[in-house]
Amino acid sequence: MRSSAPTFSGVGRRRAGAMLLAAALAMPCGAFAQDKPAADGAQEAGIRMMLKVQIPVEAGNDAVKTGMQGKVFEDLMNRIHPEAAYFSQEDGLRTAYFVYVIHDTAEFAAIHEPLIQGLGATVYDQPALTWDELKQGFGAIDEKP
Repeated sequence: MRSSAPTFSGVGRRRAGAMLLAAALAMPCGAFAQDKPAADGAQEAGIRMMLKVQIPVEAGNDAVKTGMQGKVFEDLMNRIHPEAAYFSQEDGLRTAYFVYVIHDTAEFAAIHEPLIQGLGATVYDQPALTWDELKQGFGAIDEKP
């Protein structure tokens, strides 16, 4: 079955990535993700992020044998409360994807370091927009989808 999601290749992919980044940067921070109630009852906006985690084979094998992989991922899930989490393989490496909302950039170290130190993982974190958010961003830069 073929996906109806748009695909990009070559120069088009680079242009699409540049458009996505430009649209994301043009949008107000609160436009990225649903507001989260703060402790004082006020609304605290955040930015939806997509985290990709890749674990080297040997480090991953050791982490599975010692139970460290399960512990690190369980702690991560409890820390970020992802909208979605997927576990797969890419390029022969154990790979996980998480979509979550971050409210303070100071959280990045607490999110990334256990993955790096506990699993020897390579982490990639970037803003992730929904189609509606991207369209809103297009409007902010006067480009039509």
